[in-house]
Amino acid sequence: MNKTNQIVLQVSNLTKIYGYEYKFGGKIIGRRIAGASDVTFDVKKGEIFGFLGPNGAGKTTTMRSIMDYLRIQVGTISVLGLDHHRNALSIRKRLGYLPDDFGLYDNFSGEELLNYTDSLRHANKEFLQKLKSIFRVDLKQKIKSLSTGNRQQVGLLLALASKPELLILDEPTSGLDPLMASNFHKILKNLKKEGITIFLSSHDLTEVQAVCDRVAIIKDGKIILVESVHELRTKSIQNVRINFSNSATRKENEIKKLKSVISVEKSNDGTLNLKIKGDSNELISWLSRHEIHRLTIEDASLEDIFLQYYR
Repeated sequence: MNKTNQIVLQVSNLTKIYGYEYKFGGKIIGRRIAGASDVTFDVKKGEIFGFLGPNGAGKTTTMRSIMDYLRIQVGTISVLGLDHHRNALSIRKRLGYLPDDFGLYDNFSGEELLNYTDSLRHANKEFLQKLKSIFRVDLKQKIKSLSTGNRQQVGLLLALASKPELLILDEPTSGLDPLMASNFHKILKNLKKEGITIFLSSHDLTEVQAVCDRVAIIKDGKIILVESVHELRTKSIQNVRINFSNSATRKENEIKKLKSVISVEKSNDGTLNLKIKGDSNELISWLSRHEIHRLTIEDASLEDIFLQYYR
Protein backbone atom coordinates (compact mmCIF):
# COMPACT_ATOMS: atom_id res chain seq x y z
CA MET A 1 0.00 0.00 0.00
CA ASN A 2 1.24 3.50 -0.75
CA LYS A 3 2.80 5.07 2.31
CA THR A 4 0.51 8.08 2.59
CA ASN A 5 -1.94 9.42 5.09
CA GLN A 6 -3.89 11.43 2.53
CA ILE A 7 -7.60 10.76 3.01
CA VAL A 8 -9.48 10.35 -0.27
CA LEU A 9 -12.84 9.32 1.17
CA GLN A 10 -14.06 10.25 4.64
CA VAL A 11 -17.46 9.23 5.98
CA SER A 12 -18.40 10.65 9.39
CA ASN A 13 -21.53 9.73 11.39
CA LEU A 14 -23.53 8.93 8.25
CA THR A 15 -27.16 8.19 9.11
CA LYS A 16 -29.82 7.43 6.53
CA ILE A 17 -33.41 6.78 7.60
CA TYR A 18 -36.02 5.39 5.22
CA GLY A 19 -39.72 6.03 5.70
CA TYR A 20 -41.78 8.22 8.03
CA GLU A 21 -43.86 7.85 11.16
CA TYR A 22 -46.91 9.93 12.04
CA LYS A 23 -49.04 10.15 15.15
CA PHE A 24 -52.74 9.93 14.31
CA GLY A 25 -55.50 9.36 16.82
CA GLY A 26 -53.02 8.26 19.45
CA LYS A 27 -51.50 5.69 17.12
CA ILE A 28 -48.22 5.68 15.22
CA ILE A 29 -48.72 5.23 11.48
CA GLY A 30 -45.90 4.37 9.11
CA ARG A 31 -42.44 3.02 9.74
CA ARG A 32 -38.89 4.35 9.99
CA ILE A 33 -35.98 2.07 9.11
CA ALA A 34 -32.30 2.93 9.54
CA GLY A 35 -30.43 1.95 6.36
CA ALA A 36 -27.22 3.27 7.91
CA SER A 37 -26.61 4.48 11.44
CA ASP A 38 -23.62 6.58 12.56
CA VAL A 39 -21.37 5.02 9.89
CA THR A 40 -17.80 6.31 10.16
CA PHE A 41 -14.62 5.30 8.29
CA ASP A 42 -11.99 6.74 5.98
CA VAL A 43 -10.13 5.47 2.92
CA LYS A 44 -6.55 6.50 2.23
CA LYS A 45 -4.97 7.31 -1.11
CA GLY A 46 -3.63 4.27 -2.95
CA GLU A 47 -5.34 1.58 -0.88
CA ILE A 48 -7.97 -1.00 -1.71
CA PHE A 49 -10.61 -0.79 0.99
CA GLY A 50 -13.08 -3.64 1.34
CA PHE A 51 -16.65 -3.09 2.53
CA LEU A 52 -18.24 -6.27 3.89
CA GLY A 53 -21.70 -7.24 5.01
CA PRO A 54 -24.61 -9.46 3.93
CA ASN A 55 -27.63 -8.24 1.99
CA GLY A 56 -29.52 -5.60 3.94
CA ALA A 57 -26.57 -4.69 6.17
CA GLY A 58 -26.26 -1.15 4.77
CA LYS A 59 -23.53 -1.46 2.14
CA THR A 60 -25.51 -0.17 -0.84
CA THR A 61 -27.14 2.59 1.25
CA THR A 62 -23.69 3.79 2.26
CA MET A 63 -22.32 3.70 -1.29
CA ARG A 64 -25.32 5.50 -2.79
CA SER A 65 -25.05 8.11 -0.06
CA ILE A 66 -21.39 8.67 -0.93
CA MET A 67 -22.44 9.21 -4.55
CA ASP A 68 -25.19 11.63 -3.38
CA TYR A 69 -27.87 9.48 -4.98
CA LEU A 70 -29.43 9.31 -1.52
CA ARG A 71 -29.80 12.33 0.76
CA ILE A 72 -28.59 11.61 4.29
CA GLN A 73 -30.21 13.06 7.40
CA VAL A 74 -27.09 13.17 9.58
CA GLY A 75 -23.34 13.15 8.98
CA THR A 76 -20.76 14.43 6.52
CA ILE A 77 -19.04 12.82 3.55
CA SER A 78 -15.87 14.14 1.94
CA VAL A 79 -14.78 12.74 -1.43
CA LEU A 80 -11.42 13.80 -2.89
CA GLY A 81 -11.40 16.64 -0.37
CA LEU A 82 -14.80 17.96 -1.50
CA ASP A 83 -18.24 17.92 0.08
CA HIS A 84 -20.13 15.03 -1.50
CA HIS A 85 -23.36 17.03 -1.95
CA ARG A 86 -22.26 20.57 -2.83
CA ASN A 87 -19.62 19.30 -5.27
CA ALA A 88 -21.37 16.17 -6.54
CA LEU A 89 -20.91 16.88 -10.26
CA SER A 90 -17.23 17.80 -9.91
CA ILE A 91 -16.62 14.64 -7.90
CA ARG A 92 -18.33 12.35 -10.42
CA LYS A 93 -15.99 13.56 -13.16
CA ARG A 94 -13.05 12.32 -11.10
CA LEU A 95 -14.26 8.91 -9.99
CA GLY A 96 -15.54 5.68 -11.50
CA TYR A 97 -18.64 4.03 -10.09
CA LEU A 98 -20.11 0.59 -10.67
CA PRO A 99 -23.39 0.01 -8.79
CA ASP A 100 -24.61 -3.48 -8.04
CA ASP A 101 -27.76 -3.08 -10.16
CA PHE A 102 -26.56 -0.82 -12.96
CA GLY A 103 -28.68 -0.42 -16.07
CA LEU A 104 -27.45 -0.04 -19.64
CA TYR A 105 -29.25 1.13 -22.76
CA ASP A 106 -30.26 -2.15 -24.40
CA ASN A 107 -30.14 -0.83 -27.99
CA PHE A 108 -26.62 0.59 -27.63
CA SER A 109 -23.55 -1.47 -28.30
CA GLY A 110 -20.72 -1.52 -25.78
CA GLU A 111 -18.62 0.64 -28.10
CA GLU A 112 -21.43 3.20 -28.44
CA LEU A 113 -21.76 3.40 -24.67
CA LEU A 114 -18.02 3.94 -24.28
CA ASN A 115 -18.10 6.71 -26.90
CA TYR A 116 -21.08 8.33 -25.17
CA THR A 117 -19.46 8.32 -21.72
CA ASP A 118 -16.23 9.58 -23.31
CA SER A 119 -18.12 12.73 -24.29
CA LEU A 120 -19.01 13.24 -20.62
CA ARG A 121 -15.78 12.09 -18.99
CA HIS A 122 -12.81 11.63 -21.30
CA ALA A 123 -11.38 8.14 -21.42
CA ASN A 124 -7.70 7.40 -20.98
CA LYS A 125 -7.19 6.03 -24.51
CA GLU A 126 -4.07 4.00 -23.78
CA PHE A 127 -5.53 2.46 -20.63
CA LEU A 128 -8.86 1.75 -22.34
CA GLN A 129 -7.14 -0.14 -25.15
CA LYS A 130 -5.34 -2.25 -22.55
CA LEU A 131 -8.65 -2.97 -20.81
CA LYS A 132 -10.26 -3.99 -24.10
CA SER A 133 -7.47 -6.53 -24.62
CA ILE A 134 -8.14 -8.04 -21.18
CA PHE A 135 -11.94 -8.14 -21.19
CA ARG A 136 -13.37 -10.58 -23.72
CA VAL A 137 -16.77 -8.98 -24.31
CA ASP A 138 -17.68 -8.19 -27.94
CA LEU A 139 -18.25 -4.42 -27.82
CA LYS A 140 -19.93 -4.41 -31.23
CA GLN A 141 -22.93 -6.36 -29.93
CA LYS A 142 -25.98 -4.59 -28.54
CA ILE A 143 -26.32 -4.76 -24.77
CA LYS A 144 -29.63 -6.67 -24.99
CA SER A 145 -27.85 -9.58 -26.67
CA LEU A 146 -25.12 -9.91 -24.01
CA SER A 147 -24.99 -12.40 -21.15
CA THR A 148 -24.94 -11.23 -17.52
CA GLY A 149 -21.18 -11.71 -17.31
CA ASN A 150 -20.55 -9.76 -20.51
CA ARG A 151 -22.80 -6.92 -19.34
CA GLN A 152 -20.73 -6.81 -16.16
CA GLN A 153 -17.58 -6.47 -18.25
CA VAL A 154 -19.11 -3.53 -20.11
CA GLY A 155 -20.00 -1.94 -16.77
CA LEU A 156 -16.42 -2.35 -15.58
CA LEU A 157 -15.06 -0.83 -18.80
CA LEU A 158 -17.33 2.18 -18.34
CA ALA A 159 -16.22 2.63 -14.71
CA LEU A 160 -12.51 2.20 -15.44
CA ALA A 161 -12.17 3.88 -18.85
CA SER A 162 -11.11 7.32 -17.60
CA LYS A 163 -8.59 5.81 -15.15
CA PRO A 164 -10.19 7.83 -12.34
CA GLU A 165 -8.59 8.91 -9.08
CA LEU A 166 -11.15 6.94 -7.08
CA LEU A 167 -13.09 3.79 -7.93
CA ILE A 168 -16.27 2.86 -6.06
CA LEU A 169 -17.24 -0.69 -7.00
CA ASP A 170 -20.26 -2.62 -5.74
CA GLU A 171 -19.89 -6.38 -6.32
CA PRO A 172 -17.61 -5.84 -9.35
CA THR A 173 -16.93 -9.52 -10.14
CA SER A 174 -20.59 -10.59 -9.98
CA GLY A 175 -21.23 -12.78 -13.01
CA LEU A 176 -17.58 -12.99 -14.07
CA ASP A 177 -15.95 -16.36 -14.58
CA PRO A 178 -12.94 -17.20 -12.34
CA LEU A 179 -10.34 -16.35 -15.00
CA MET A 180 -11.89 -12.96 -15.76
CA ALA A 181 -12.24 -12.23 -12.03
CA SER A 182 -8.54 -13.04 -11.59
CA ASN A 183 -7.62 -10.71 -14.46
CA PHE A 184 -9.72 -7.98 -12.90
CA HIS A 185 -7.92 -8.42 -9.57
CA LYS A 186 -4.61 -7.87 -11.37
CA ILE A 187 -6.01 -4.65 -12.86
CA LEU A 188 -6.96 -3.42 -9.39
CA LYS A 189 -3.52 -4.21 -7.96
CA ASN A 190 -1.80 -2.35 -10.81
CA LEU A 191 -4.07 0.66 -10.32
CA LYS A 192 -3.24 0.63 -6.62
CA LYS A 193 0.49 0.75 -7.48
CA GLU A 194 -0.22 3.94 -9.44
CA GLY A 195 -1.81 5.55 -6.39
CA ILE A 196 -5.45 5.08 -7.42
CA THR A 197 -7.84 4.48 -4.54
CA ILE A 198 -10.41 1.69 -4.66
CA PHE A 199 -13.48 1.25 -2.45
CA LEU A 200 -14.77 -2.26 -3.00
CA SER A 201 -17.96 -3.87 -1.73
CA SER A 202 -18.05 -7.63 -2.17
CA HIS A 203 -19.70 -10.81 -0.92
CA ASP A 204 -16.69 -12.78 -2.13
CA LEU A 205 -14.44 -13.01 0.92
CA THR A 206 -11.73 -14.77 -1.07
CA GLU A 207 -11.66 -11.73 -3.35
CA VAL A 208 -11.44 -9.31 -0.43
CA GLN A 209 -8.66 -11.31 1.16
CA ALA A 210 -6.74 -11.40 -2.13
CA VAL A 211 -6.82 -7.69 -3.00
CA CYS A 212 -7.82 -5.50 -0.03
CA ASP A 213 -5.52 -3.70 2.40
CA ARG A 214 -8.20 -2.86 4.97
CA VAL A 215 -11.81 -3.83 5.49
CA ALA A 216 -14.86 -2.46 7.25
CA ILE A 217 -17.60 -4.83 8.38
CA ILE A 218 -21.12 -3.42 8.56
CA LYS A 219 -23.98 -5.11 10.40
CA ASP A 220 -27.55 -3.84 10.77
CA GLY A 221 -26.50 -0.47 9.38
CA LYS A 222 -23.62 0.00 11.83
CA ILE A 223 -19.87 -0.37 11.39
CA ILE A 224 -18.66 -3.03 13.80
CA LEU A 225 -15.04 -3.25 12.69
CA VAL A 226 -12.41 -1.42 10.62
CA GLU A 227 -9.14 -3.31 10.41
CA SER A 228 -6.31 -4.26 8.09
CA VAL A 229 -6.77 -7.68 6.49
CA HIS A 230 -3.43 -8.80 7.92
CA GLU A 231 -4.19 -7.72 11.48
CA LEU A 232 -7.71 -9.10 11.27
CA ARG A 233 -6.43 -12.53 10.35
CA THR A 234 -3.53 -12.68 12.81
CA LYS A 235 -5.26 -11.47 15.95
CA SER A 236 -8.72 -12.93 15.67
CA ILE A 237 -9.25 -16.65 15.07
CA GLN A 238 -6.88 -19.55 14.50
CA ASN A 239 -7.67 -23.01 13.18
CA VAL A 240 -5.95 -25.86 15.03
CA ARG A 241 -5.73 -29.53 14.04
CA ILE A 242 -4.46 -32.04 16.60
CA ASN A 243 -3.69 -35.76 16.27
CA PHE A 244 -2.94 -37.39 19.59
CA SER A 245 -0.80 -40.51 19.93
CA ASN A 246 -3.69 -42.24 21.73
CA SER A 247 -7.44 -41.79 22.16
CA ALA A 248 -8.70 -38.20 21.96
CA THR A 249 -12.13 -38.79 23.53
CA ARG A 250 -11.23 -37.70 27.05
CA LYS A 251 -8.96 -34.96 25.80
CA GLU A 252 -11.77 -33.52 23.68
CA ASN A 253 -13.83 -32.84 26.79
CA GLU A 254 -10.88 -31.22 28.57
CA ILE A 255 -10.05 -28.99 25.60
CA LYS A 256 -13.60 -27.68 25.45
CA LYS A 257 -13.11 -26.19 28.92
CA LEU A 258 -10.19 -23.97 27.81
CA LYS A 259 -11.18 -20.29 27.65
CA SER A 260 -9.52 -19.67 24.29
CA VAL A 261 -11.34 -22.53 22.53
CA ILE A 262 -14.43 -21.47 20.57
CA SER A 263 -15.36 -24.83 19.07
CA VAL A 264 -14.15 -28.43 18.81
CA GLU A 265 -15.05 -30.93 16.11
CA LYS A 266 -13.81 -34.51 15.87
CA SER A 267 -13.06 -36.07 12.48
CA ASN A 268 -13.59 -39.74 11.66
CA ASP A 269 -9.84 -40.35 11.92
CA GLY A 270 -9.77 -38.95 15.47
CA THR A 271 -8.34 -35.56 14.53
CA LEU A 272 -9.61 -32.70 16.70
CA ASN A 273 -10.36 -29.54 14.73
CA LEU A 274 -10.41 -26.47 16.95
CA LYS A 275 -11.14 -22.79 16.52
CA ILE A 276 -9.41 -20.65 19.11
CA LYS A 277 -9.62 -16.93 19.74
CA GLY A 278 -6.89 -14.72 21.15
CA ASP A 279 -3.70 -16.04 22.73
CA SER A 280 -2.78 -19.64 21.85
CA ASN A 281 -0.43 -20.03 24.84
CA GLU A 282 -3.18 -21.52 27.02
CA LEU A 283 -3.76 -24.32 24.51
CA ILE A 284 -0.04 -24.91 23.92
CA SER A 285 0.58 -25.12 27.68
CA TRP A 286 -2.16 -27.76 27.97
CA LEU A 287 -0.85 -29.69 24.96
CA SER A 288 2.67 -29.82 26.43
CA ARG A 289 1.37 -32.32 29.00
CA HIS A 290 0.13 -34.78 26.38
CA GLU A 291 1.63 -36.93 23.64
CA ILE A 292 0.89 -35.39 20.24
CA HIS A 293 1.35 -37.11 16.90
CA ARG A 294 0.74 -34.02 14.76
CA LEU A 295 -0.19 -30.38 15.43
CA THR A 296 -1.11 -27.69 12.89
CA ILE A 297 -1.98 -24.07 13.77
CA GLU A 298 -2.91 -21.55 11.08
CA ASP A 299 -4.69 -18.23 10.81
CA ALA A 300 -8.36 -18.50 10.01
CA SER A 301 -9.66 -17.42 6.64
CA LEU A 302 -11.43 -14.10 6.30
CA GLU A 303 -14.66 -16.07 5.89
CA ASP A 304 -14.22 -17.67 9.33
CA ILE A 305 -13.63 -14.25 10.87
CA PHE A 306 -16.54 -12.68 9.03
CA LEU A 307 -18.92 -15.40 10.26
CA GLN A 308 -17.68 -14.86 13.80
CA TYR A 309 -19.01 -11.29 13.72
CA TYR A 310 -22.36 -12.37 12.24
CA ARG A 311 -23.22 -15.12 14.67
